[in-house]
Amino acid sequence: MTVVNRSFPELVARAEQIVVGTVTDVREGPDDRGAPCTWVTFADLVVLKGEVGSTLTLRLFGGASGPNAVRIPDMPAFTPGQRLVLFVAGNGRDICPLVGVWQGRFQVRHDDALGVDVVEDHDGRPVTGRSGPNLSRAARGERGAALTLDEFLSLVRDEMARPSVPADTAP
Repeated sequence: MTVVNRSFPELVARAEQIVVGTVTDVREGPDDRGAPCTWVTFADLVVLKGEVGSTLTLRLFGGASGPNAVRIPDMPAFTPGQRLVLFVAGNGRDICPLVGVWQGRFQVRHDDALGVDVVEDHDGRPVTGRSGPNLSRAARGERGAALTLDEFLSLVRDEMARPSVPADTAP
């Protein structure tokens, strides 16, 4: 799979939905055409952009279907109980319904020392802020520098209010 690097403004502009949610179910099996797929259901949603019901189910290509399994390198994996910020586009249509595949998935981790939820990228690196069009990240395992969930969502809302990249021209 080839993935195009996406800036923060592109993540926001290209997303059809932006949500914070908790994984409640992960199910693999064939879709209606027999292709192996994985369905990931989220609840406890906070919706920042788009139309979403009380739950959201993403369909990703790949997974187990009978005795066969298709695994795609770099396809995000999900575990029940995870709390995530998701930038969603092409759900039910694209191989991966996250903008920029792993780039559109941020982990929410409770920092016991600070007593707040903080945001990390797909690789567990704390998101520390914004530097021009990109998000800044600390080294993996470096604690205390991460943006809180509220601070991260403020960045998203600010970008939605004053887009750096018009939605209709996002590459």
